[in-house]
Amino acid sequence: MEELASMAQVSKSLISKVENSRTIPSLPVLLRLAQGLQTSLSELAGGIDELDDSEYILVRKNERQLQEREEAIGFIYHSLVTRNLNNYLFISSILTLGKDARRKPISSDGYEFLFILKGSFEFSLGEEKILLNEGDTFFFDGRIPHVPKNIGDGQAEFLVVYLIEQSSEAG
Repeated sequence: MEELASMAQVSKSLISKVENSRTIPSLPVLLRLAQGLQTSLSELAGGIDELDDSEYILVRKNERQLQEREEAIGFIYHSLVTRNLNNYLFISSILTLGKDARRKPISSDGYEFLFILKGSFEFSLGEEKILLNEGDTFFFDGRIPHVPKNIGDGQAEFLVVYLIEQSSEAG
């Protein structure tokens, strides 16, 4: 990651955010990343054409795709829908946290919406700790470092929706 960041003239943090769908890089940064990875821009952005203008998207429960995300223990993301909406990228996932799930606080370049499906969480947002229980909803600025902690006895899960502005000057 350090080598790619150096070649693309960006921070390692930006590489991580791009890799984990927490920001959208500018076109010049995307081109430098493709060069650093010795691939074409079309290969790097493969699948982006699937975000078309169809009237609806249907993802059946058995069609959800497992997403690999930031370095974390016990964080399991299943992708639901990703869609371009004018100047925003809409990304939705189901996040399951094991009892001992942990990671460092992260941030994203957009807003986040959570709906607690199962369990209880202590959600750290900046310096604040917020208790979230099954049925609760939570909306916040994802640029504030944050991390959920499962405080229940078993697995816990929530719907997470990211709304990331595409015109951001990431990089």
